[in-house]
Amino acid sequence: MASLNDILISAQALPSSDRARLIASLWDTTSPEDWVRPNADWVGEANRRSHAFDVGEETASNWLDARKRARKAAGIDED
Repeated sequence: MASLNDILISAQALPSSDRARLIASLWDTTSPEDWVRPNADWVGEANRRSHAFDVGEETASNWLDARKRARKAAGIDED
């Protein structure tokens, strides 16, 4: 049986689209009890952003608008 490192090296050699499909497939088969907890920095940033939103310092966007902006910033046109 291949080691985790062997599998990781093989997965990293896949085209990006295949890696994305692999990630989704693995995620869908992972039990929530096995999810890795976010680190303290991530939790702190999430709490900071949540507070800023709650007090009106930040606004929110719907997913379609946010995705469109992110894809445009990455040079991936959707049009």
